[in-house]
Amino acid sequence: MSTKRDKPACSAREAALKALVRFERDQAYLNLVLPSLVRGCSEEERSLAKELAAGTVQRLNTLDWALQLYLKHPLEKMTPWIRNLLRLSTYQLLYLDRVPQYAAVDRAVHLAGRYGHRGVAGLVNAVLRRLGREAATLPWPDIHQQPVEYLCLKESHPRWLVNKAFKRWGFNETEAWCKANNRKPALSMRPNNVQISENDLIDLLGKESVEVVKSPVVPGMLRISGGVNPARTNSFREGLFSIQGESSSLVVPLLEPQPHDRIVDLCSAPGGKTTHLAELMNDHGLIYAIDLHKQRLQMVEKAARRLRLQSIRTLEADGRKIGTLDLQVPSAVLVDAPCTGLGVIRRLPEIKWRRTAGDPFRMQKLQLQLLNAAAGILPVGGKLLYSVCSSEPEEGIKVMERFSEDHPYFRLEECVPLLPSALQKNQDNLCTVSLFPHYHDADGFYMALWTRKV
Repeated sequence: MSTKRDKPACSAREAALKALVRFERDQAYLNLVLPSLVRGCSEEERSLAKELAAGTVQRLNTLDWALQLYLKHPLEKMTPWIRNLLRLSTYQLLYLDRVPQYAAVDRAVHLAGRYGHRGVAGLVNAVLRRLGREAATLPWPDIHQQPVEYLCLKESHPRWLVNKAFKRWGFNETEAWCKANNRKPALSMRPNNVQISENDLIDLLGKESVEVVKSPVVPGMLRISGGVNPARTNSFREGLFSIQGESSSLVVPLLEPQPHDRIVDLCSAPGGKTTHLAELMNDHGLIYAIDLHKQRLQMVEKAARRLRLQSIRTLEADGRKIGTLDLQVPSAVLVDAPCTGLGVIRRLPEIKWRRTAGDPFRMQKLQLQLLNAAAGILPVGGKLLYSVCSSEPEEGIKVMERFSEDHPYFRLEECVPLLPSALQKNQDNLCTVSLFPHYHDADGFYMALWTRKV
């Protein structure tokens, strides 16, 4: 049974608060819960709600640390509503200059009265007013004596992840990486070249009040620079484009797919790369879109219908058992493997708080199982492409090295020359692609391409 607290909010702060409680209580992702919560809000309020919720999650450990300086009892002892109200209000005080401090505090006290009792409202008022006054003099860890702890709190990353990056890169590069993870990424779209040209789409979107520019980095991609939400346009409903990150859009072209190819997408949901394959093949050929979960496969089917693509066949199956399926012999297999997602934490800040130090190693086992299965169905001359939205070595170079060692009849191909020129810098070699937010202003990705020799 729904309660008043579950209904759509009428203000940005209340919508953000409800989303944060769902994030904590239900392990929900903000991008999935916020749309229904801001249904009654103006466009301006929707934007603020998203900024408040995402910013609070992005800075979570820093906010908790700052608040605890002014609380007599552990933050964890509070109700989820008051705890998250304090967090989002502290985010406004520390990171959101456009919201006056008095306004942030007054609205927090108002919400505290709705979601707590009078005594709690008084506590919220006292804590936030004092924190606001002393925000410029918070006792950050010493940058020289405690560099890892300093970065954890100053740049809002979990200790295990900062410590790992620090051992890999040292202080300066780790700091740059953390800062890049906290910057808002460009939003981009991929024109459906089966239906419309890039220039015609730009003109059409302009008439629908969506402001886009050609990507300065990835040819064929458009960056959304302003205007209305493109997902609400007729152009989107008619399948003229897909929302996709630029790093993600680089994966499929490495296969150089041709019309009439037969390609297996081993972990296809939610369908961004599957539909990209179909578009590059001009919707001629056959793509087996495989996923373990029926519900996620429905996302692929929905995307294919919207984009009017006919060459995609979905199959519910475990990719590790691909050899047991009755498929036509493929010319290529794409293994866009499940991973930690640590390369996209600037888009999904929830990820960094839900991963642990052992997760990259655990994912590596599954990634190798999928690659091994894919290798077993490829003929001589067949291509195998591996990609993950993570730049952690355990999920990237270590997987590549182990697979290459176990499969000497697969040749590692040079795929860096296939990248846009701006992304060819800071690559370790010509055969594998490593993208980093602080090097390339791109989501963290790893890609490797093999061809079966015998």
